[in-house]
Amino acid sequence: MIVLHSPFYPMEPETFPRPFDDPDFGFQIKWDGTRILAHVSGEVKLFNRKKKSRTLQYPEIASSLFDIFKGRSLVLDGEIITLVNGKPSFQQLMRRDWASDPATVKSLMEKIPVTYVVFDILYLDGDELVNLTFQERDRLLKSLIPSIDPVVVTDTFPVIGTTLFDVVKQRGLEGIVAKRLDSRYEMGKKSNKWLKIKNKRLINARIGGYLAEGREVRSLLLGIFQDGDFIYIGRAGSGLKAAESRALYDLLSKSRVAACPFNTMPPLAAREKPCWVEPRLEIQVEYLDFTDEGYLRHPVIKGVDFDSV
Repeated sequence: MIVLHSPFYPMEPETFPRPFDDPDFGFQIKWDGTRILAHVSGEVKLFNRKKKSRTLQYPEIASSLFDIFKGRSLVLDGEIITLVNGKPSFQQLMRRDWASDPATVKSLMEKIPVTYVVFDILYLDGDELVNLTFQERDRLLKSLIPSIDPVVVTDTFPVIGTTLFDVVKQRGLEGIVAKRLDSRYEMGKKSNKWLKIKNKRLINARIGGYLAEGREVRSLLLGIFQDGDFIYIGRAGSGLKAAESRALYDLLSKSRVAACPFNTMPPLAAREKPCWVEPRLEIQVEYLDFTDEGYLRHPVIKGVDFDSV
């Protein structure tokens, strides 16, 4: 049962290994952002997938939803994203998502504008819609929202999952979601009525530290530069060959520094003693997506640019 302004866990898709075509499914782009459920009724409250409030972090979204739906009550499901060079940037979005000071939020609003990409409607003017089919909810949603930034409705493509995935892959986007047209919204459940197909992507990161075993590197602590800050995005060791591991150890040991170069200390186990280095050496990493904490999921090292130092 939906209670307005009371958070709940959203429906989640299961992972599927490959794109497909099927007339029983609608296909949507999987946006690389943060999942947000918007409750609108007199006021607007935003909650993330973990039921944490995010109204403070995204006031322009709350204000736009209030203006669009004056006098109405509804609950929307979607993803908040920010675009950099036409593509969603999860790392930039996290700067907004982690902000808790109103003055900081106000400053970041100008630097990092966001868009709420809505893909479902679960409640409208006293009626729960979770038992309607996805196709019915999708049609209703598209009739209600005019899709004017910063609140837009995502497109739903019938049948052509493989074609949509090819487009997503070419553009370096996160992936697609396939939703059965007859599926109900199962709150708090991971369901095979929704399937996510991930596009493995590449990112160029810099090494800010490493963990070694003997004279071989076992794990690299990685980051990217944003607006002068060196932001930690996770660690990677998979994909390193033995010769590369030894060569990295010899090279990185020459650029060690005393202090952690990241703007925030990476999470470390009690016994881990990283060696910090100047973040000059660049590597290419393949990954699936980012965790809610902003770290690379399933990173694999694809190449080391030894000429970048």
